[in-house]
Amino acid sequence: MDLLAKFAKSLPDLRGKRVCVGLSGGVDSVVLLHLLTRARESCGLAELFAVHVHHGLSDLADDWWAFCERICADWGVRLVAERVSVQTKGKGLESAARLARYAVYERLDCDVLALAHHRDDQVETFWLAALRGGGLRALAAMPESRALDNGAVLLRPLLNFGRQDLLNYAAEFGLDFVHDPSNDDGRLLRNWLRGKLLPELVFRLPESGKQVLSAVESLQDELAVLDEIVAADWDFVCVNGQFLRERWLALSAARRRQMLVQFARVHGLGVPRKQSVWDFTRVLSEAESATWGLPRGKAILYRGVLFAWRQDFALDFSGCVWIGDASEFSGCIRAARRDDVMLMKSGRKSVFQVLQEMGVPPFVREFWAVAVDEQGVCMAVANGRSAIEAKLHCEALLIFQAA
Repeated sequence: MDLLAKFAKSLPDLRGKRVCVGLSGGVDSVVLLHLLTRARESCGLAELFAVHVHHGLSDLADDWWAFCERICADWGVRLVAERVSVQTKGKGLESAARLARYAVYERLDCDVLALAHHRDDQVETFWLAALRGGGLRALAAMPESRALDNGAVLLRPLLNFGRQDLLNYAAEFGLDFVHDPSNDDGRLLRNWLRGKLLPELVFRLPESGKQVLSAVESLQDELAVLDEIVAADWDFVCVNGQFLRERWLALSAARRRQMLVQFARVHGLGVPRKQSVWDFTRVLSEAESATWGLPRGKAILYRGVLFAWRQDFALDFSGCVWIGDASEFSGCIRAARRDDVMLMKSGRKSVFQVLQEMGVPPFVREFWAVAVDEQGVCMAVANGRSAIEAKLHCEALLIFQAA
């Protein structure tokens, strides 16, 4: 059976799907695009297109973009290309570039995003995770498929094929591809693994690659079990979307740590370091108030609820709606200010005091939506008090009200 037949047989049902291929221009992604181009009719794809991300990290980046445009034009494939700015900010260059690339992927309008990771990449990923002290999720390496935040499925259809299989295929069909000189830099850990350590390991233990892949398969199975436990614990700890410390304390120490990792993941706060998780587990177990600094924001304990605060938080006031007749209101909706006051039956009251009584944490009060009249007097607080008949409702702020 030739590579195309094996490839097509291993694919999930893609009938009617819009499939996008991540195309760098390297041999792996070029082979993947070529295979899917040949198989698109038999697979019944609704559309096949490619995405190229220009990271701007190489003097050859413009040439790679032009190359991708040329092969896509030759093969009748639409190309989406986007230039990104890679922001390291404490991260390694490879990790920062990956984050920028995946941000582009999340914006794609497709059902399936196909990436060209292969069997040798899987082995390298395992060893990188092991050498960096990774846990189960890292050691389980790359799943064949997973859901993206935008609802699309990320698919790695070449994981059952080796690098040499792809090189042989490219040679057979005379495929052109680009070469990234940074892949030859032995100072980079992945390149050193690929060029030095793994060849020596295979020389001494010819079956080592197969054994690693078998271990990865077992680890992925165990990770699936862990994910089921984490999901059950999450449902127990979270009530009406709020992470309750009292319920979290009912779990074992190991499961508490898993819940904190899940909290950071669910709220898009970045991946915490292991020591950070252990330290905050201790703090949260003992303190009535606590703050956990994370790569993309903070977790803040307030009145027994652990809140997520993303550093890029911004409230879209157009999402605020009136419930009831607000025809008598003339003014605007904006963020609360420290000197705002609200009309009450008993007189005027500080809006920040009203927010405190509502259980709104201090860190979010200055972002809270309020409706003020033309004189700047607050007439309604989102999800709370109102001096007029109608109530101001903001769904996005409900998660910030402690019980």
